[in-house]
This record gives sequence, C-alpha cells and structure tokens, in this order.
Amino acid sequence: MNDRKIAFITCVSDESEYAECRFYLERLYIPEGFTVDYLCIQGAPSMAAGYNAAMEDSDAKYKVYLHQDVFIKYVNFIPDLLAV
Repeated sequence: MNDRKIAFITCVSDESEYAECRFYLERLYIPEGFTVDYLCIQGAPSMAAGYNAAMEDSDAKYKVYLHQDVFIKYVNFIPDLLAV
C-alpha cells in the first residue's frame, strides 16, 4: 500500500460529465510528495462491482469514490482529507 498516493475512482457512463468531473479533480492542490491516480471505470455490471474492482487494482492508501457528476471545486480537498 502506498501511503503517499490518493486514488479518485469514478464509475463512468457519460463521458462529458466525467470530463467536467476530471477538470476539477486535476485542479486540486496536491501536497508535496503525494501522487494522484484517476481511475475511470466503464462498462461495469454495477457501480459496486466497478468500485470494488478499482479498489483491488489500486495500491493507494487513500481512495475517493465518486460519481461522474460530482465536481470537487474546493482546491484544498486533499490536504483537508489527509488532516482527518
């Protein structure tokens, strides 16, 4: 498990909505020494199955599960998440 990595895991059925979701994710402040993965799950039989598959594929300690129509606009989301 990589304790310096955050994975944003998104089940996607609408590419345009995901593009906007990703637009905001890529603008989040990333603390020094951390890396971010963006996992886009498509064609899963269910959201739960998609999220579960991505969870097992990622070595990130911190995993954020979100739907394609969630737009995280608060740029300090990651530092605040790590502080909790």
